[in-house]
Amino acid sequence: MNLAWAFLETPIGLLRVEASAAGLTRVHLAGAPQNEAEGPGWAHVTRFLDFAERYFAGEPVGYAGALDLSGATPQQAALWRYVQSIPYGRTQSYAQVGRALGLHPRAVGAGMRAVPWLLAVPAHRVIHADGRVGGFAGMEGVKAWLLAFEGVNPA
Repeated sequence: MNLAWAFLETPIGLLRVEASAAGLTRVHLAGAPQNEAEGPGWAHVTRFLDFAERYFAGEPVGYAGALDLSGATPQQAALWRYVQSIPYGRTQSYAQVGRALGLHPRAVGAGMRAVPWLLAVPAHRVIHADGRVGGFAGMEGVKAWLLAFEGVNPA
């Protein structure tokens, strides 16, 4: 797969943004930056970079660009699209998301752990019904920071 990628320094750390011609393939916290690679997905990379810069400037924006869902199951794709609709500064519980999609809350949690696009699919906005933050692939501090940044004060 021919990928384009770039790095963006953010308050939560260095992000690596990757895209194919079909859309974003991955956004994740990265180690040391490397050279950028322009390729067929470069327009998707730059669209995410613009979104992330606006987001970290405090603008209540959501990512509306394409995601490369080629490796996703239909259930994952539906879940991730649904989570993209949760507005900035709002949360839903695993159970609420599950009810909306006919999924068990544990299936929602598993789907959130598998999200390959940090921020583009705001998995940090899905929390426990009692207000606890819940897991975030070992980055619970990042999840709590993002929620506080958006003005959400979970339990």
